[in-house]
Formats: sequence, structure tokens, C-alpha cells
Amino acid sequence: MRRVLVAFDGSEPSKKALEKVIKFSQKNSSIFVLYVIDEGEIKWPSRIDISLIWSGNIDELEKNMLEIHKEYANRILKQAESIAKKNKRKVKTICEIGFPPDKIVEVAERLKCDLIAVGSTSRLAFEFILGSVAQKVVLKSKIPVLVVKQS
Repeated sequence: MRRVLVAFDGSEPSKKALEKVIKFSQKNSSIFVLYVIDEGEIKWPSRIDISLIWSGNIDELEKNMLEIHKEYANRILKQAESIAKKNKRKVKTICEIGFPPDKIVEVAERLKCDLIAVGSTSRLAFEFILGSVAQKVVLKSKIPVLVVKQS
């Protein structure tokens, strides 16, 4: 493994995925940590300021949501940097906007990675083995995918 992309959202499975990549990759490997801001949460946020909707200022709402998500992404990516630092490794953090499974595969291909690592929570009954994002990454990617399940 020379170039590895770790999809990271701050969840325990994503932290475990990063730890496994750090443990099993060569010291000179490039480790990229990606946080994807779900574009659907910007356009149709689950928590919204009602006054912005009533004012009809949807552009302002989207701008506010994007800033909130970017701040959150930076905090999450700092967690990844901290995990790497504890293990005497460096990571390159990346934040992108898009549909998470598609963006994970797209970034891995763009960076010419030879492995993608994702965590899986498997919370829903129909997601028998893999979480929905992990499942879609496995199905879409031509690059091998390491799935780290929640214990």
C-alpha cells in the first residue's frame, strides 16, 4: 500500500479504519484522510434556521449551512491528524462536497490510491453486513476497499 484514502467522519469505525491503515501501511506510504460534506445536507439541511426560510433567502441558508459544515469538517479532520500524530505518522486531510460514496471513489481515483479504507456502522436491518456509504463505495470502486466494522 503506497497511497491510501481513508474516508473519515469521526465515527468509531472511521477512527478504527484510520488506525488500521496507519498500523499496516508502510512508513513511506501516503495516507489521505477525506471528509465529505454531503451536498444534500447543504441544500436540504436536517436542522435549519426557520427565519431564513420565512424570509425566502435560500441562498443565505445554503451559505450558512456550508460554513457550519466546513467548521465541523475541520474539527473532525483535526481528530484524524491527532490519531496520526499519536502514531508518529502524518496524514494529508481533504474536505470535499458531494454525495459521499461517489466523492470517496472519485477522490481515490484522482489521487491514484491503491486502497480505500472506510468504517461501517451497519445500523439498519437492510444493510446486512456493510453500512450504506461503505456498501456503495465497495460496489462503485475499482480500487480495493478495506471495510472496518463497528465492534
